[in-house]
Amino acid sequence: MSTYFTINVCVANIYGEGNFGSPVVTQALLGESCTVLCETEKWLRIKQSDDYEGWINKFYGVVSDAPYDSNRSCNDLSGVIYSDAHSKNPLREITFDARLNSTKSDQGWSVTLPDGTKGWTESALRKNAIDLNRDAAVNLSKQFLGIQYLWGGKSPKGFDCSGLIQTIFNAMGVALPRDSGDQSRYFINHKINREKALPGDLHFFGTEKSVTHVAMEVGHGQYLHCQGWVKEESLDKNQPNYNKKLEASYLHTVSTGKCLDQNH
Repeated sequence: MSTYFTINVCVANIYGEGNFGSPVVTQALLGESCTVLCETEKWLRIKQSDDYEGWINKFYGVVSDAPYDSNRSCNDLSGVIYSDAHSKNPLREITFDARLNSTKSDQGWSVTLPDGTKGWTESALRKNAIDLNRDAAVNLSKQFLGIQYLWGGKSPKGFDCSGLIQTIFNAMGVALPRDSGDQSRYFINHKINREKALPGDLHFFGTEKSVTHVAMEVGHGQYLHCQGWVKEESLDKNQPNYNKKLEASYLHTVSTGKCLDQNH
């Protein structure tokens, strides 16, 4: 029988080893239930739904025999859960794609957090995935413009390059791998000439030995990625936002049509 650890804070760091001096490898968001693999006095080794494994401190969440019963996800970049609609006593921050057990109430949502605490939020919550198509991918990606880079980050509090791409596709109901190298392998049979890239296709960068960076085509040779911050740059050397240094490490482009074109 599986044991689950559900995140009970806005964003929780997951580490390579069971101590805060270890490198952060990824993050988990409020309401995400992870499978417990083993534990020490203060730390748990967990597996996320994308099969990523790492160590998390126990104070970030709650242990249970069943996953958290979430039914909606946060559709705003950020928000707050209050104790109720009137006192406005803050209980938690929330961020895009946080998962909540919620019911509609006057001018907002009544929510039950993973630890059983009751609260209320006026943030926009969605029951289903965002529309699965190329326009939706681009429109969502542009909501994240300006958000800073954060190693291991996968929320509007900070993204790394592959965390950004995973977040965009996850919101549309597509479970991509966590790292850029694995994302490249996921689409490896769908390589295309980059001049034929459509909005939502992916460009990969790196060395002969490994993929180290990913960006998403947004149209007309422009791509969106997180390098320092989420920004749009160009594959065209005649454009003012051409990134010459990144161009030098370009590897290949893949079509994401097997995901984004399935409704057409």
